[in-house]
This record gives sequence, structure tokens and C-alpha cells, in this order.
Amino acid sequence: MLWTALAALAAAIAINSAAVWAQKRHRFYDRVFGGRAWTAHIALLVVVWGAAIALIVVLVLGGPELSWPLPTWVRPFGLVVTVAASVIFGLAIRALGAQALFNGNFFGRARFADGGIYAVLADPMYVAYTLSFVSLTLREADAVYLLFALVSLVGLQGVEARVERIDVAAAIAATSDRA
Repeated sequence: MLWTALAALAAAIAINSAAVWAQKRHRFYDRVFGGRAWTAHIALLVVVWGAAIALIVVLVLGGPELSWPLPTWVRPFGLVVTVAASVIFGLAIRALGAQALFNGNFFGRARFADGGIYAVLADPMYVAYTLSFVSLTLREADAVYLLFALVSLVGLQGVEARVERIDVAAAIAATSDRA
């Protein structure tokens, strides 16, 4: 189950990245789905991310078949990291809006942020996701969950964030030019 859950996470990241790239570069969804472009994208994300999250939950509930135990005294630190991840995530959503969870900026639901948490972290949502896996590692006292943090770090912060990168100053200028 461990490898299946890791593969599902990596696949969700790859599919999300490819879908955003296709929309950003070629307006794929707009051409294929017209007025339902964002709805189609949301449906895709719900399926792929839902599957990855479900597999991770099943893995955690059943316990991984491979374990790299940590001392149990690390568990309280997991709660601290959980709170930090939650605060960072909340600040990112506050800055960008909930539409950012489903890549709304690529579907005409633009809301840009370059201040607040975005002045401190380039990709706070993805930092929060990676920290969530670190917190899982600590709360479960099992270093095997660091594999998820690694996939998150490389896939979300290393790949997907670059695919989704928007030049905020240019986007704000373009938006104000149209107004």
C-alpha cells in the first residue's frame, strides 16, 4: 500500500501539473470544454487528488508495510508542525482565495498576491502540504512518511509550482489595463 499511495501522490501531482500547463500554454480546457472549462478541471482534480488522499488515509489507518520507527517523544512536535502548516495554508488561502485550490487563476478567476505570506514564502500552499507530511511523520513516529514529504517537496515545490508560476506584477498590470 505504501508504494501505491506514493505513486498516487506522484500521479496526482503530474496530472495536475500537465493539466495546468495545457491550460496555461494552450488554453486546452477553454477549447475543449468552453464555458465548463474550470468545472472540468475541478472534476479532474477531485478524482486524482481524492484518490491520492484516500490511499494515504488507508495507509495511515492500516499502517505501512515498511516502517522506520522514530522515538515516541517526537509525537508532540508533530502537533506543532501541524499548527504551523495550518497557519501557513490559511494565510495563503486568505491571500489568494479558495479558487486557488483548483487553479482558478488559469480560468479567469484571478486573484493575485505578492504581499503577506507571499512576501515570505514563494509557494506557501505547497510548503504547507510538505509540512503536513512532516507532521504526519512526527505524529506517527515513523520516518517512512518522509517519503511523502519528499514527493511533495520535489513534485509540488520543485515541479508544479514552476508550472503554475505567474508573474504577479505583469498579471496585475494586465488586469488593471483591462479595467
